[in-house]
Amino acid sequence: MSTYLHMVYLWSVWHFQTANVAAFNLNSQNVLQRNGDPGSLFGFSVAFHQQLNPTTKNLLLVGVPRSKLQNQVNVTGAVHQCDLSTTSEHCEPIEFDSEDFLDSKGVNGS
Repeated sequence: MSTYLHMVYLWSVWHFQTANVAAFNLNSQNVLQRNGDPGSLFGFSVAFHQQLNPTTKNLLLVGVPRSKLQNQVNVTGAVHQCDLSTTSEHCEPIEFDSEDFLDSKGVNGS
């Protein structure tokens, strides 16, 4: 008898825990698709960003860990910006200044 009560208890706990599961639906009607080079892991990480200056733009920042810039031999990775207000499917890589960088204290390194 105690086994039966134990099974009823376990079933009721499982039933009420799974009843509280929530989900969301993605918008499948208005899809914005952006693609990168094959094998570059384009979209490995993404973040929304709102640029305020010089003009207000909504951007999608996309991590591309295996990206190679055109004139480079090494795979250095890149961050691309995709303008969400245009219909262009292309994203532009963000150029970072490799000559002038800040160390962990915020002071220019040499």
